[in-house]
Amino acid sequence: MDDYDKLLDRARSQVPEDAFKRTGERFQVPEVQLIVQGNRSIWQNFQEIINILNRPGKEVLKFVSGQLGTAGNVEGSNALFNGKFTSELVDEVLNRYVDSYVICPVCTRPDTEIVKESGAYYLTCSACGARTSIRPV
Repeated sequence: MDDYDKLLDRARSQVPEDAFKRTGERFQVPEVQLIVQGNRSIWQNFQEIINILNRPGKEVLKFVSGQLGTAGNVEGSNALFNGKFTSELVDEVLNRYVDSYVICPVCTRPDTEIVKESGAYYLTCSACGARTSIRPV
């Protein structure tokens, strides 16, 4: 039993200290700021959100516009959608994207990246090292 305790102590000494401390900080995505002008919806804080998500804007836009069933494009730091949508609806779709393509399903941290290997897509977590297969966007 002493050997086990020594091995456990040695293993724990090699893990960074902050891994054992839960700071309580949570990954927060700002609420979508959407305005409707005529028959178009303009997502005003699109650039800010994709910077926080650490994902390419085209990828996020493709997912959101596909889920909304409309065409979307980027103009400057805004995203434009054809049609009238509420910010709550776009926020809900964005949360689905975050759950599927940003948050690690093992450790629930946002420190992930999407990797394509031989035709398959994987969500690779830099925090815990988990590698989960995902559907392409």
